[in-house]
Amino acid sequence: MNITKKWNYKQNLYSKTEWVRYYGEYIEAIEIILEQSVQSQVTVLALPTLFLIRHSLELAFKMNIIELAEFSKLEPKIDFSGKEAYVLHKLHDEFDKHVREIFSNKSYIKTIIDDFNSRNGKLKSFREIFDKLDNWSYSFRYPVEKDGLTKSFKPDDEINIAEIIPIYYETQEILKYTADVFLDNNNLRTSHKS
Repeated sequence: MNITKKWNYKQNLYSKTEWVRYYGEYIEAIEIILEQSVQSQVTVLALPTLFLIRHSLELAFKMNIIELAEFSKLEPKIDFSGKEAYVLHKLHDEFDKHVREIFSNKSYIKTIIDDFNSRNGKLKSFREIFDKLDNWSYSFRYPVEKDGLTKSFKPDDEINIAEIIPIYYETQEILKYTADVFLDNNNLRTSHKS
């Protein structure tokens, strides 16, 4: 490989050890792949792209749970090791639990709650795609399951990346800005707001 670009290859990795930084770098990598690759490259970029999208979901859920715990006052329940550490539906349930607790503790404008419910429903549908294909964060990384023999995918497993890209972009708002909504006291219901 002949690298002709003049990159700053030396990186201080310790400075990157923040949830928001990890999440941000993964979504930036996804953006670069989606924007700069040509259509003919989709077949060879499918697995890395899907892994990056799936992993960005995992990072976003964990980041949000930790941030939302400040508002919900609930202990964040996140496994950082073992097979449960990567299960998206469990992370999504924990994310949802924190948001519901925050909503129950303060009176938020109805449109804020309705908007969250709508976006969270779309996020659930998007997440379920990855639950089906790669529940344990293994299939997009390896061609076989942990036994070393069983194929990672069934013969009828298919995904149309062109169909999930718009949904991916649509889910980014809830993943990026949920904690910000709770920081903004203008979103609380007062006697003159509905």
